[in-house]
Amino acid sequence: MERDAVMAAIAEDEAALIRLFSRAQFTALLQTTLTMQQLKVLLLLHADGSLMSHELADALKISPASVTGLVDRLEDRGLVERVADPTDRRARQVHPTAQGSQLVDTLMAEGAGHRVALLSLLDDDSVRTIATAFAALRRAAEQVYGDEVSGAPERPSGPVTPPEEADRTVRAVRAAVRAGSR
Repeated sequence: MERDAVMAAIAEDEAALIRLFSRAQFTALLQTTLTMQQLKVLLLLHADGSLMSHELADALKISPASVTGLVDRLEDRGLVERVADPTDRRARQVHPTAQGSQLVDTLMAEGAGHRVALLSLLDDDSVRTIATAFAALRRAAEQVYGDEVSGAPERPSGPVTPPEEADRTVRAVRAAVRAGSR
């Protein structure tokens, strides 16, 4: 029962953080003139490097014709390019251009800046505790969702943090965050 209460508290704190981060990060998002679908294409390409049009259609749950229009508009703006597939010359992959990658990096950097500002308000022990908790959460996510994020540093594989240790870490993180916010 204790674990359920801790997990419910995490969900509540996560929802509050998402709301607070969203408010702060909306500034950069609102300044872009991209449609939501165009932004989704750029985010998918940022995560995967390149995708075939049918993969974009599957991921976005839209028709291939709709993807063609989205990619055309992004290509017109210099944010993506179509490149011949090295294994099938008839097929074309969609890649983000340097400008497209820069746009996504800028949007993400704004969020990172907000995180750094918040973490700078906490003491060193609190920051270390949060880092430990996030590393455990990342390992769990990699086990559940598969491969590591491209470009991420290699991390030793191993078991996910045991539930008891995770609960202790979560309680310590919550206490650190509450202490840092006073």
